[in-house]
Amino acid sequence: MKNFFIAFLTVSFSLVCHSCGSNDPTPPDKGEDDVDMTTDCKSPQETGAYATFFKPQQGWVGDPMPYYNKENKTFYLFYLQDWRNGAPQDHPVFSIQTKDYATFSGFAEAIPCGPNEQSQDVFLGTGSFIKKDGICYGFYTGHNGRLSPVEKIMLATSPDMKNWTKIPSFTFEAPAGYDKNNFRDPFVYFDETRNNYVMLVTTRQNNKGVLARYTSPDLTNWTLIEPLTDFESDAEILECPDLFKMGNKWYLIFSRINRDQHRKTFYRIADSPDGPWKICRDAGGHHETFDGLYLYAAKTGSDGTHRYLSGWCSTGQEVNSNNELDWAGALISHQLVQQPNGRLYPAIPEAVDHKFSAPVPFKEIRTAGNINGSEGNYTLSGNSYVVFNRNTQPVKITMTIDASQASRDFGIAFGACENQQDVYALSFDLTNNHWGLPSVFMYHDWIESGKNKQEELNFTPLLVPSNKIFNVKIIMEKSICTMYVNNHVAFTNRIYKMHQNPWMIFSKDETVKFSNIKICQQ
Repeated sequence: MKNFFIAFLTVSFSLVCHSCGSNDPTPPDKGEDDVDMTTDCKSPQETGAYATFFKPQQGWVGDPMPYYNKENKTFYLFYLQDWRNGAPQDHPVFSIQTKDYATFSGFAEAIPCGPNEQSQDVFLGTGSFIKKDGICYGFYTGHNGRLSPVEKIMLATSPDMKNWTKIPSFTFEAPAGYDKNNFRDPFVYFDETRNNYVMLVTTRQNNKGVLARYTSPDLTNWTLIEPLTDFESDAEILECPDLFKMGNKWYLIFSRINRDQHRKTFYRIADSPDGPWKICRDAGGHHETFDGLYLYAAKTGSDGTHRYLSGWCSTGQEVNSNNELDWAGALISHQLVQQPNGRLYPAIPEAVDHKFSAPVPFKEIRTAGNINGSEGNYTLSGNSYVVFNRNTQPVKITMTIDASQASRDFGIAFGACENQQDVYALSFDLTNNHWGLPSVFMYHDWIESGKNKQEELNFTPLLVPSNKIFNVKIIMEKSICTMYVNNHVAFTNRIYKMHQNPWMIFSKDETVKFSNIKICQQ
């Protein structure tokens, strides 16, 4: 997208959301004074908790470990609590509860760190939770960089999901042939093909990322079996594995570290829990991820009918010197919907969609270029944009984009304050020019020393329907936004400038129709 210079201010009008929920009454028109028409940039400091993209009042969410408790029909989301600020002990396992992934409660510590710097679990790492005979088993990683080996698999148990007892006698380390200092993230599931429990462990073998495997009849005594090794992946290591069956297909999820490429959460598909594991390929291209760079360490939980994927959105907006985003942030969850060919689509959780049902008035405050339309329906041609007023509360923005006459460089941009010379854009590219697939990507576009600068920060493959019509839903909370496209694609981003600043729709060189734009809050 070309950077847009100072535009003219147009006569503003109220845009009212008429149908955010199925039975929502239409509010009365509000006057111009009810909407902030200013365009100055604000830089609010983020503090406190997040509600929809859960974050506690203090600290951050790392590596979710979902578990569904059938007794009270509740999802328990265990996760690594990131205190930061040089905490001497870090990443204790905390938990929250939810029934719908829209609201959360019950914030509490589950498994604490070890008591001193010589404890194997002075730092806790990812694990998994499973119940047998009324006892919940929490397998986790004990990490201590002062010890050799650095990492071991450990266990805590609980009769009530609240009070946990560590079982030090269970602790074990990597067997011969595996990387003893990279031996973590145990995932345990019941394997119906073996009539046994299976544990996957993230590790390395022959300088390549693999998943060690163990079997057990009782969750206590474990026997090493052949590892999982064939993933069509060149990962240095495969973090936070998750394996489950949906329909007649088996799925393996992992988060890949490859410092020469991108860190994302990936999935593979097979007819057996032993593999071979393949990338899902169809007429829409190859499909191996659920989101962009801002969904990491994602794992799933299911109530037997619905399956949800939960990871974290980094607090970092750009990658660091290690080509990585900062560790931990806020909770991101998508519902997974299986297609007839086995492909998994990430969709907005139904309760999150319904949560934002109260219409919010909004206004056009600035335009540029060739624009036709009003009242939430616009046709943009060439280099054009429409700027709307800032949102000060968490909201859902919905719209339909008709790109039947366009192929690239159109979408939605945030931080469109002052003269729109410094924005963060979610840009659609329907060609195969970006990573060999149609994509939606987020970039930072700004003017520096009189020259246009542009930096890509994130991307994810885009499924393009034959009519090129995209139904878009965006959930915004503070500096996080997750965009769902046709409930087939999810795209999460951290955009600090988005918070409490104006936003806009744009096109570059072609004609695009934006219609039925609505904004809703809780």
